[in-house]
Amino acid sequence: MQNNIKILFFLFLFISETLAKEQFIFDVTKIEILENGNIFKGSEKGIIKTNDGIIIKADSFEYNKISNILKAKGNVEIEDTLQNHYIFSDNIIYEKNKEIIKTKDNSKALYNDGREIKADNFEYFKLSNTLNANGNVEIEDGTKNIIIYADDITYEIDKEKLFTKGSTKSNIQSKYSFQSKNVEFLLDKNEISSKEKTIVKDNNNNLLLNLSSFLYLINKEIIKGNDI
Repeated sequence: MQNNIKILFFLFLFISETLAKEQFIFDVTKIEILENGNIFKGSEKGIIKTNDGIIIKADSFEYNKISNILKAKGNVEIEDTLQNHYIFSDNIIYEKNKEIIKTKDNSKALYNDGREIKADNFEYFKLSNTLNANGNVEIEDGTKNIIIYADDITYEIDKEKLFTKGSTKSNIQSKYSFQSKNVEFLLDKNEISSKEKTIVKDNNNNLLLNLSSFLYLINKEIIKGNDI
């Protein structure tokens, strides 16, 4: 009995010392160590923390010590405690050396100012605090009462700047619908604009404007642009 206790104790010390050298701290129900200690697999739910404020919860994970890459699957929840926002997805890959988190399928990001972004996939660049979302993107700004739909968006969080790539539709303040391309949303200035052709309709789908470009001043509820 005493020998078994000693073995378990030294095994615990080995695992703790090995993981401490890495940039992840694991709190998991079940863990396997494979390939001479270079692969760690966790199952039956767990929590992974980094030394720079990231907390990841998932059903299972796999960590490659050599590449310093973490993969997590199943009900993944990521909290960036320093930036104060959350990311949810079915699958994520965290490339720790590059500080890039990639999500796949059923991705959602929540921000403390009430902004929500949904998409198929995300790429979160932690060093620049920038999120790229692609595939069925929907942005909802509850504070400003704005919803934006696009195939690809980039959100520069520190600059409070959001821009779309390609076809974009916006529902603004339950009054207007904008159909355009390559739209820029400046959050701090409360402005939405595009240099592309834009169709503006009311909430009853009646055509209001056909513009070569537009600028919408959110607080003043003013649309500026040139008619086609």
